[in-house]
Amino acid sequence: MLRSLFREFAGAGGKLDDPCPSLASFRNRCNVLVIFEGSNDDRPIRQEEELLHHERNLTDRDVAVLRVAGGGVFQLFEEPYELNADDIRRDLQGPADDEFEMVLVGLDGMTKLRSYAPLPTIVILGVLDALPPSTS
Repeated sequence: MLRSLFREFAGAGGKLDDPCPSLASFRNRCNVLVIFEGSNDDRPIRQEEELLHHERNLTDRDVAVLRVAGGGVFQLFEEPYELNADDIRRDLQGPADDEFEMVLVGLDGMTKLRSYAPLPTIVILGVLDALPPSTS
């Protein structure tokens, strides 16, 4: 009986404490790499070019790449999703509109990597490969 009560409380708490509700549609389906793009900044462009050269490596690892620019959310490799840029910025404690930041969100909705500078894709792939596999 105590175990079932614990599961009930743990299950309810997990839903209420979702670390990133704005990206819940990706949960347990794919990792999400969010690029917050600042205006008048070449870092987002450099990062996107780097990622595009390794699109297959990222898609093979089930990574969705989202660009948050101004008030919009754009997907780098696939069709766009209906997502709210302000919600994503709030949930991930993202930077101001004019700053660059990149955040990798795992299958569990938790932040796995945060960078304020463009990274080589090999670094991102290394983090992804070190993550535990999905349990669902």
